[in-house]
Amino acid sequence: MAPRPESQTAGETRSAAAARPRGAARTTKLSRESIVNAALTFLDREGWDALTINALANQLGTKGPSLYNHVQSLDDLRRTVRMRVIDDIISMLNTVGEGRSRDDAVMSMASAYRSYAHHHPGRYSAFTRMPLGGDDPEYTAATHAAAGPIIAVLASYGLDGDDAFYASLEFWSALHGFVLLEMTGVMDGVDTDVVFTEMLLRLARGMAQRD
Repeated sequence: MAPRPESQTAGETRSAAAARPRGAARTTKLSRESIVNAALTFLDREGWDALTINALANQLGTKGPSLYNHVQSLDDLRRTVRMRVIDDIISMLNTVGEGRSRDDAVMSMASAYRSYAHHHPGRYSAFTRMPLGGDDPEYTAATHAAAGPIIAVLASYGLDGDDAFYASLEFWSALHGFVLLEMTGVMDGVDTDVVFTEMLLRLARGMAQRD
């Protein structure tokens, strides 16, 4: 059988490319890690509610069933993404807080947290989706561990044990509330940098007075 003309082969290649969904990348070798990484990118672009197996498969240039060779379900994927985001945030806070204490550590870690939320809105949404106490012991332990870097800073104010843990929740509540107000445009027209700094200084003074 004579080989097909080169022009016909090229035409078929163009047709195959055109048949792929718009925005989909050419299929690459899939793995659990590559799927999770793609989900993280997807989250920041499309948001948490848009993350489905089929939507992610479309981004990867493949079909939904192919992903099930590496993830059990959408819930499995979302849980893995949450755990990855928690690990990333813990690592970030430990890095920026290293060698710092009291007000200096509070300002640095809070600023890094705020920056992460703005640069990775989808991942930040994943971070706050499941309660601290739930039916998943491993996830619950991970969310409690996320308070670790803050608790370490609070120790420099003389707080420990339950006092430090509850103070870290107060601190996180203030940061989360501020970030949400900022991201939803509620504080448009306000110098949010000034408000943020003043809020942190008041929180820090409150921590010191609890010693």
